[in-house]
Amino acid sequence: MSVLGVRVRLGAGGTVDDVRALKAWLEREEPLAELLSKQKLRIEAQTSTDGTKGRLGPDLELVLKLLGDVVTVAALTEYTARAVKAWANNRRRLQGGDPQPQIRPLDTDGE
Repeated sequence: MSVLGVRVRLGAGGTVDDVRALKAWLEREEPLAELLSKQKLRIEAQTSTDGTKGRLGPDLELVLKLLGDVVTVAALTEYTARAVKAWANNRRRLQGGDPQPQIRPLDTDGE
């Protein structure tokens, strides 16, 4: 069975704390919060399998998996991109730097 969703990876400026903060932000952001409350979406932090060469420590990313056909991947990508942009702007204002988030659809096997 194919897994539909999106992957959010932070660039070299991102930290483990950033991943946690972004996950919390996404969990509160409408309409993602609504999908979570209806158990139609799962957000997982995981170690990236194709990490950046030469970077110390694990590459962490967030994976948002759809658990039903309630929205399309395109809609989920749009919701996620809006939320990530708001989070990144907020982080930049409070802490400086740019975590350079990247968002892309999951491959059909969920990877």
